[in-house]
Amino acid sequence: MFHIPAGWVTLALNIPLFLVSLKMLGVKYSFKTLASMVSLSFMLEVAQRWQPLTNDMILASIFGGVLVGIGLALALRGESTTGGTDLIAKLIQSKKQYLNMGDILLLIDGLIILASSFTFESIEVALYSGIAVFVMTKIIDLILDGGNYAKAMFIISDKSEEISRYITNEIGLGATILDGKGAYSHKDKNVLLCVANKREIPKLKDKIKEIDDRCFIIITTVTEAIGEGWNEK
Repeated sequence: MFHIPAGWVTLALNIPLFLVSLKMLGVKYSFKTLASMVSLSFMLEVAQRWQPLTNDMILASIFGGVLVGIGLALALRGESTTGGTDLIAKLIQSKKQYLNMGDILLLIDGLIILASSFTFESIEVALYSGIAVFVMTKIIDLILDGGNYAKAMFIISDKSEEISRYITNEIGLGATILDGKGAYSHKDKNVLLCVANKREIPKLKDKIKEIDDRCFIIITTVTEAIGEGWNEK
């Protein structure tokens, strides 16, 4: 609107947010964010002088959203933000921890995109921006949550003791034996519960089937596992 370079505007708008984050998120987090803010503003100015890789708005929206999502997710995983709407989202999440980071960003950026349609007097710019933001938030969620999921295995077997020894001694994972009963036979059954990294599942399945080829296995996705031994692993 005022023909001021975007990098300088971004840095100026981030200063009040930085001061708020000092109080709410602490000094260490805030100064990491400050470094990201300055880097982002610098790169905005530098990158605007580059020739675009494509003039296709769809490709630019999709791949731009992917790259921004990766960058923001890496900053968030490193206990930082790049300022702007991701810092606002982090401040909101610090008070409402049950809210998803991607969803908060999608809502905030969606409102900004709506305003931009009036500023640029172009609904097409807003629609392409909407695609970029949607892709960005999905990439953030994938890296922050989806890429780090585990698997829970429920194993029903008459050889649960042997299987549990293999899991604990050979693989080095924790396991819990639950009491169960067959609905049809009414016979007591041991149900073995184990949470494993997704990369360990194929090896576990093969070995368990080798021990007891008649066992019944249920595998389900675990989006978060908390407890002694698991976080360190």
